Amino acid sequence: MELSISVLHDLPGRIRIKFSVPLAAPGKLRDHVMEHEGIEKMDYSPVTTSMLVKYDPGVIDAQEIMIRTAVAYSIENDMASVKLTRKSKHTFITGRGILSGLAILSSALLKMLSPVSKTARMLDWLSVITTSAAVFEHAGYDFRKKGSVDPEVLSLVFLAHWAIAGKNMLLPSALTWITTFGRHFSPKEGEGILLEINKTTQKGKKAYYKVNVAKTDTQSSYLDILNIFAEKFLSSETGFDNTIFEQSKGLLKKHHDTLEGIGEKVNGIALNFYQK
Repeated sequence: MELSISVLHDLPGRIRIKFSVPLAAPGKLRDHVMEHEGIEKMDYSPVTTSMLVKYDPGVIDAQEIMIRTAVAYSIENDMASVKLTRKSKHTFITGRGILSGLAILSSALLKMLSPVSKTARMLDWLSVITTSAAVFEHAGYDFRKKGSVDPEVLSLVFLAHWAIAGKNMLLPSALTWITTFGRHFSPKEGEGILLEINKTTQKGKKAYYKVNVAKTDTQSSYLDILNIFAEKFLSSETGFDNTIFEQSKGLLKKHHDTLEGIGEKVNGIALNFYQK
């Protein structure tokens, strides 16, 4: 049996997690996860099979809460593997986003008909201006909703570089637009990882959990290419990786390769990352 946990909402200090199978002993899972400092409250709803977690982001981050919850969930279900996903946000594209897209399309069409005309050059600049305004508006929306912005806003660095260089600005405008808004056309549910948990006991020592972590393939249609493109583009142009897989790797740097254990008789949680 493969279990799944979906992160429905993720705000600084507050996260809501949904379980695919109802918790048999929510109190026990709560106790295990809350052994770590900084987790203030965990409220489980059997009606929605979801749990609201309130925590101090200065002490523990959401990624570690997700990993600890997934391990505790697996323990409750006889060490079954757990898929951990974050739901993507299907936010409606605003008017500025639509205007930006139309400006880019108009510029592309005019370039095919008259590539050296002054009007084509003006439309290039219009594409840059409208795309920048649309991305800033998108960032503002995210900040108001969750107190942070999506990494797509970093694509503006790429756009600004080309604009300052005075080169062909249609291509960077199009790439920035696709990176920011293209994912909203995709039915992809979201990024994720698969955790396979095993308990290891060494003679004379406390046991520990060994967790194999793999990136899951969530592609469901050709439209998901837009999500994959956005992830690859941001990684190559800005060096930014915003996947659950990469964020989980970052936990080890802060914990010297092993997370704190779960339960009195477990010394730690060792994460092993691999590509499928």
